[in-house]
Amino acid sequence: MIYWGRAEVHRGSKCMKERREKQEIFTLLEGFLNPKSVAVVGATPDSQKGGYALVANLLGYCGERLYPVNPKYKEICGRPCYPSVEELPEAVDLAILFVPAKEVPEVITKCGRKGCFRVMIQSAGFAETGEQGRKLQERCLAEARNLGIRLWGPNCMGAVNGHTRMVASFMRPHVWKEILRPGDVSVIVQSGMASAGFLMQVMSEGYFGLSKACSIGNRIDINECDLLEYFAWDPDTAVVAMYLESVSDPPRFRKAVENLGKPLVLLRGGISRGGAMAALSHTGSLAGNVGVAEGFFRQLGILRAYDFLELMDMTKALSIWKNKKRGKRVAVVTFSGAAGIVASDHLENCGMALAELSPITVTKLQEVFPPWMEPSNPVDIWPAIERRGRERAYQESLRALVNDPGVEAVHVHMYVDRPLLEGSWKLMEPFFLWQGRAALWLIGGHQVFSGSEGKGGAYGNTCVRRNSKRYQGVGVDLLTWTILQGL
Repeated sequence: MIYWGRAEVHRGSKCMKERREKQEIFTLLEGFLNPKSVAVVGATPDSQKGGYALVANLLGYCGERLYPVNPKYKEICGRPCYPSVEELPEAVDLAILFVPAKEVPEVITKCGRKGCFRVMIQSAGFAETGEQGRKLQERCLAEARNLGIRLWGPNCMGAVNGHTRMVASFMRPHVWKEILRPGDVSVIVQSGMASAGFLMQVMSEGYFGLSKACSIGNRIDINECDLLEYFAWDPDTAVVAMYLESVSDPPRFRKAVENLGKPLVLLRGGISRGGAMAALSHTGSLAGNVGVAEGFFRQLGILRAYDFLELMDMTKALSIWKNKKRGKRVAVVTFSGAAGIVASDHLENCGMALAELSPITVTKLQEVFPPWMEPSNPVDIWPAIERRGRERAYQESLRALVNDPGVEAVHVHMYVDRPLLEGSWKLMEPFFLWQGRAALWLIGGHQVFSGSEGKGGAYGNTCVRRNSKRYQGVGVDLLTWTILQGL
């Protein structure tokens, strides 16, 4: 009994320690992602430079607690400019460094003296440049650890908070203000400029609302594990999307993913020999053994994307479908027998199966199909379209399927041209109140998938994506069928 009592005490103290550590991580990262006061070291009045963009982007968020720092100027964007961090009127929650790489260690020291213990280094010129840069990066980390400072970056684009409109990034001020909208998706990007381009496409095309966006660059200190631990606690985050070139700490990463409790989509760079070499020069990352890494991700149930468009599509679907039922039994509605066969093969390869339709469902389908055709799954809808017309064939078939308790997801194939596209959303009415999952594969000429900008990509964009907002309300997204995998 005494031993058991000690074991219980040990377990209790361990749980308390873990909870305390999680709380410390949350508090630490709140200061990076929701700071109350910010200093921009390397600020400038030159509107063409990043030091100006940082001040302009943060001005509306921080107000009087935004402090530009540069000994060359007295005022920037209407705010007093200070010659040094040490002369600020307060110890800020976050100091953002946008100065030449060689000056960074000295500024870190000054931050420590002032009592600023969160430093975000957006400057480049560190491990990604070679041996000299790597030594400079190690020097920065050693100085920070000596002073109790936590570092974000270097070689990064900073962070964005979609709910508070905190944009601690040197992206151009005029491009985001009208299109940044809050949401439940948080993004981790081990890159700098790619994160800006990714975010601009997400925001401009309305893929999903943003909770947090974190560009961690060379991740000298704060890394993806810290952020995953934070997002597990963050009530504004329901889905996490991530671009990585390597995993910084596999054991900790495993634990962070297992404790996340939220869907995680990963795009990994450097999986080819050429890509691995590029990753080394991009963020100084060693990509490691690709086969081992992929097995590791599968064990953790991480959803894999293989390009940025797929990452956006999968993330959007997870955000839209987060309250939908789970399940692997899929009904396929197609206008082509061959497409239905290929879809069936693909679903089985992804661990799913064709749903077995109930007798009641088959009877309802027979009402729109010609007498000579016995409906089955995949549901080849073309004969029904010929007999009853496009709208009735789709609506009554989909209604029968969503009311079948054996159907947990529906994959719809639809041909569209410009005249057909505009009215196609009406065909999805049976999905309005359904709690299952649906994926829509649109097939048509490139004119449908492009606007004046030219041809759309492999997943279709512009014209179709502009119409996608109509489908969001019914839980349908304009995706390739791979989005059903693993959900």
